[in-house]
Amino acid sequence: MENSKPLLLVHKGMSTSRSSATINIMLSPQFYTMKREELPVKYLYQAKRLAPSILENLLSEGREHHYHVYKDGDAWVFIAYDPLEIAQFLDTKGIKPEQVAKVFFAQQYAQKFDKPFLLTETELISKIQDTVVVLPTALMNETIRYQMLDESVNSSDGIPFNFNSSALINQKEAIIIASILTLFTLMFAVEGLRYKGIINTMQQEVGVILEEHPSLQSQYARDNIAKKYRTIDKEERNKRDILKKLSSFITPGAEVVLLSMDSKKFMTEIKFPDEKRLLQVKSLASRSKYKSSRLGNASVLKIEGEL
Repeated sequence: MENSKPLLLVHKGMSTSRSSATINIMLSPQFYTMKREELPVKYLYQAKRLAPSILENLLSEGREHHYHVYKDGDAWVFIAYDPLEIAQFLDTKGIKPEQVAKVFFAQQYAQKFDKPFLLTETELISKIQDTVVVLPTALMNETIRYQMLDESVNSSDGIPFNFNSSALINQKEAIIIASILTLFTLMFAVEGLRYKGIINTMQQEVGVILEEHPSLQSQYARDNIAKKYRTIDKEERNKRDILKKLSSFITPGAEVVLLSMDSKKFMTEIKFPDEKRLLQVKSLASRSKYKSSRLGNASVLKIEGEL
């Protein structure tokens, strides 16, 4: 579809456009800076990272440049252009940004300029040693014949016209982000409907329970029941934590002689096979801030503590 659009060669001596149709544009060397380099890089993303440093000495300071990179034989071609400058120039020629579909560079199609193409009475565009340049017509032989521009281009060589200097992302990225956000919106909507169904089911179940147990319809009664079971849950959690801690005191050969526990305190008696292990556990109990005492001369250690 991009190939079917008219191709307009953009140069500083071009005439004003009267059309509002969608077009593709090809920039003459007057609107970009180009350099060809043979570099030991294999992938395009690697070459793109090098573009600013490759072209920095050729660019004017104080202007925001964008970069386009492509492979040409054994070399990489680096192109820098000023989007704002191009947009402002097109506007003076009656071309609005929304009219332009894609942008191409004359260097990409150097073979189209094997023969000179006349831009104005004083300027022409031609290829010299594989580089497309703009030259004064005075340098050419008066008998030379100029060609018409071949408008056929490959859409994959073009870049989207996105010369809004305030834009943080290009059109393609905006479409991708919008698609992702739309997908998330649909996912949240589906998830919301699912939760709504769950809530309705729970409300129905609560309604059945309240009908069977009228006393639960009182908010005060429900709060008391919730408080009661929260207290029980807290106590049971404390008991499980204490038992887990005490289990770490049971060394190989040790035997639990007694264990008692209520909602406030616990007490256990552990018999050890030797003095060394008893003293080790007594030290561990002390670190855990539990009371420990030895029972008589036996190798039995009594450990006490609060929940």
